[in-house]
Parts: sequence; C-alpha cells; structure tokens
Amino acid sequence: MTTSEPRRGLSDRRFLVAVGCGLVAVGIMWLVFTLAGEPDTAAGALVGGLAVTALAIVVRWRAKRRGPSVDGGFSRVLLGTADERDNTILTASLAWVGLVAFGAHAIGLAAVALGADGFVVIGAIEAVLIAVLVGAFILLSRRT
Repeated sequence: MTTSEPRRGLSDRRFLVAVGCGLVAVGIMWLVFTLAGEPDTAAGALVGGLAVTALAIVVRWRAKRRGPSVDGGFSRVLLGTADERDNTILTASLAWVGLVAFGAHAIGLAAVALGADGFVVIGAIEAVLIAVLVGAFILLSRRT
C-alpha cells in the first residue's frame, strides 16, 4: 500500500448494522423458542446472544481505542485494517480450527454415544475450538 492510497477500515456503520442484525437474530430465536413452548431454551438463547453481542461491542471498542498497533495483528483484524500477513495468519488459524473440529466432533459424538451429557460435550467442543483459534493465532503470528 502506498501513502497516497486511503486506508480501508471497518466502518462504524457496517459494525452497527452487523450488531443490529445480530440482535434481530437473537430476538427471532427467542421468539421461536418461546412460541415453541421452550422457555428455558429461549432464555438461554437470549442471554447467550446478548452476551456475545456485548462481548463483540467491548472488543471492538477496545480495539478502536487502542488503534492498530504494530504488534497486535488481532486488533488490526478487528478494525478491518489487516494487511496480507494478518489475513494469512487468520486464515491459517481458522484452518487449524476446522481441522481440529473434525476430531473434536468425532470424539464428542462417541462421548454422547457412551452416555455423556450432550450440553457438556457441546460446551467442551466450543472451548476447545476457541482455545485452538487463540493458540494458533498467537503461535502463527510469532512464527511468521
């Protein structure tokens, strides 16, 4: 990128549209589960969806306040100002998540077949995949 080219970033309007769409999706899920007679599932979807939305807002606010730093590739990805190196690292990290997901889901399926609680297995799979994403991003950013 030369100095005469404008810096492209994730605009606030796009982020607000994404957050609004997320809130509408959470509301629709809550409504569907409520009408289906599943109030506990509706409450879980509402709390989980609002928590994820709030987390996204806080992470975006922190990344925007700090700005894209030289050592923080993840903040550049969140702000939409990532360069080719950051995009390569993110793509490789997500590829590792996809690879681990096959094994994690196979192990989870076997665990459920052997009598494990399905909710615990789903939570464990999510935790493993998030840990792989963070670990792969950190490892690849240090190696590359």
